[in-house]
Amino acid sequence: MKRFLLGLAAAAALAGPAAAAPPDLSKMGAAELSAFLHAFPKGGELHNHLGGGTPAETLIDWAVEDGLCVDMTELAIRFACSGEGVKPASQVVADEASRSALIDSLTVRHPGFRDRSGHDQFFSAFGRRGTSPKRGGDALADTMDTLARQNTFYAELMVTPQAVASRSLGARAGWKGDPAATRDALSAAGLEKLVPAVVADTDAMEARAREMMQCGTPQAHPGCQVTVRYLFQAIRQGPPEQTMAQLQLGVATVLADRRWVGLQLVAPEDGYDATRYYGLHMRIVDLLTDHGRKVPVALHAGEVTLKLVTPESASHRVADAVRIAGARRIGHGTDIAGETGADSLAAEMAEKGILVEVNLLSNQSILEIDPKDHPYAWLRKKGVPVSLSTDDAGITRSDLSGDYAAAVRNGATYDDLRTSARNAIAFSFLSGEGLWADPNVYRKPTKACAGQIGRDEPKGACADLIAASDKAREQWRYERLLKAFEAAH
Repeated sequence: MKRFLLGLAAAAALAGPAAAAPPDLSKMGAAELSAFLHAFPKGGELHNHLGGGTPAETLIDWAVEDGLCVDMTELAIRFACSGEGVKPASQVVADEASRSALIDSLTVRHPGFRDRSGHDQFFSAFGRRGTSPKRGGDALADTMDTLARQNTFYAELMVTPQAVASRSLGARAGWKGDPAATRDALSAAGLEKLVPAVVADTDAMEARAREMMQCGTPQAHPGCQVTVRYLFQAIRQGPPEQTMAQLQLGVATVLADRRWVGLQLVAPEDGYDATRYYGLHMRIVDLLTDHGRKVPVALHAGEVTLKLVTPESASHRVADAVRIAGARRIGHGTDIAGETGADSLAAEMAEKGILVEVNLLSNQSILEIDPKDHPYAWLRKKGVPVSLSTDDAGITRSDLSGDYAAAVRNGATYDDLRTSARNAIAFSFLSGEGLWADPNVYRKPTKACAGQIGRDEPKGACADLIAASDKAREQWRYERLLKAFEAAH
């Protein structure tokens, strides 16, 4: 026994000092937790709509600079400056009460604003947030700077490029009775010829963002360090041939431009067209992406409650996205525990590594689900990969650190938050092999980098892996940030 104890002591000495116990976030006050989480490196954002991320105050400033106007009846920013009750934005901001009411209209900060539910206020706000097309790069710069201020350096942003052109082409082609025939008709009509325009739009948006952030100069903003990829989002409202045209253009764009990495379907999931065409949309995605093998798919699914849809309609949303469309990630998934066979579905998602993008504060605003009642804890218990994100922070008046704080109210520990942050890169659609052989667990580094993760510089085969893999490169950067943060805290 004495020799055994001496052996344990020797092993402990070789291992070095014991790791510090993780902080107990549940014992932190609100201010302490906020400061801690803003500094905590959060890996990335996998569910972020570029069109809903800009603060209302910034949109109003742009409206003044661009000579736009405000419809004072609807409290909406408009391009046209004619008509009753329409004023130049410059006049509106001169009156504090009018400016405040406009901010209320563009966000969900005022519960019950104009007797709208959070759901209706949120989704209708997009139509009131008028911006010039040239502001796409400005919005991108704002999002990148916002993430960098929170020590977060990767994002997959949802964008809808060439929406009018693609949907118009879909309307002209028409529905041909099934997805395969409609796909062929869209191609014959020249849909894929829109790809160069998407690429040019992306180039212009990124160039403007770099200009705004002064990248490459001594005055460069921290946002210049944020790596951005894009998800091509299609609108699930309207005739199916128009939605399909967007999805088909998205597939062609992802195959042509490495900055575009996957597909999404957006708009209110409880809407009339979204509901009646839900199964058809899943079959279209399945066909166009070869069940997610050709192009990665992340789908909004289960962003409903029984206040919004019937029990039958809510019973299969996530299951269909996973089993029919081949989604690798699920956006929201708030109603997953109420689906038929929820336990077996969760087990399947855990086994296949299908991640849920959790948006606690957005779901609180839109669906009236308190963070404490969100299925986030149940998903973790079931082993389903999860990662926290904001959805539309400019409308919800929140940031990613706020969603992490809400996760703590849901019972998340520091280890849970660290896993969420790592998952934001491991389950991203970045190309290449990752640093970890066990995503969502993070106990087994890939063989090439065993014993090196967290070092300043990779060596040998690990350096080769990182040079060849976008995903490994972002993970290496994150692990260095995490190590420095934990050393300081």
